[in-house]
Amino acid sequence: MSRRANKPLPIELFRKVEGPEILKKLGEARQTLCQSPIPYGTPDKLVANDIISRIDDMAEMITGDRTHFHIKMHS
Repeated sequence: MSRRANKPLPIELFRKVEGPEILKKLGEARQTLCQSPIPYGTPDKLVANDIISRIDDMAEMITGDRTHFHIKMHS
């Protein structure tokens, strides 16, 4: 068995080591949901929006920035 199976990484080390790969996959999933042609006002769109919000929550936990995946406009 691997070391990880026996003892989980401390959260800060987990964020540093696993965080970039998790963010990459979350970003892909978020982009897919945002670009999806799900009709507004349907239960499916409500669920998609909830998942997008949860992805933003996870990004905030990993990076400290809830808007990590949001398009940033130049000022």
